[in-house]
Amino acid sequence: MSKQIVFLFLCLASSLLCVQSLAQEPNDSEGEIRYISDDLFTYLHSGPGRNFRILGTVVAGTRVTLLQEDTEKNFVEIIDNKQRTGWVDADFINVNKSDRTLLPNLKKQVEETKNTIFQQREINDLLNQQIASLTSQNTNLKKKLNGAEKAHKEVTQTLAEFDQTAEMKWFTRGGVVAIVSLLLGIILTYLPKKRRKNDNWM
Repeated sequence: MSKQIVFLFLCLASSLLCVQSLAQEPNDSEGEIRYISDDLFTYLHSGPGRNFRILGTVVAGTRVTLLQEDTEKNFVEIIDNKQRTGWVDADFINVNKSDRTLLPNLKKQVEETKNTIFQQREINDLLNQQIASLTSQNTNLKKKLNGAEKAHKEVTQTLAEFDQTAEMKWFTRGGVVAIVSLLLGIILTYLPKKRRKNDNWM
């Protein structure tokens, strides 16, 4: 019986904790979603210490001019961007610009880099198109060159055959002329010669 009572008590306690945790969680449907700003600030005092009167606040990342430093109290005297002179904790003074100040410049550089990359991609695509076009033209020129070489080879072969045929014709004609001349010479040799009549005075 006691075990059952303890079990029921534990169940009741856990349910109460769950209800309490749900009540503490913000309900997104009750309003618009916003986020806490990261604008930090430090107090500007009238003297080197937190016990001096507060003159105002200086937002993180503000450009200031350092006038003097109190090393014992770890405070520095500055002039801020509103031309106010006062003392701030030295721990909040840095030689380098804050990330909050550098962030817009970094975002700008990122956008410029993106634009440059986009332009380079466009130029790269254009160059690839030109390379593809030149490759196609080169292929066509190679085909035309092969065709011209083939035609030249055929013309050269035709001229060689024509020269050979012409030589054969001249050789044949020369042989025929030589044979005809030889036959004429032989015929003329064996033809009977006409005798001259002798005048006899006797």
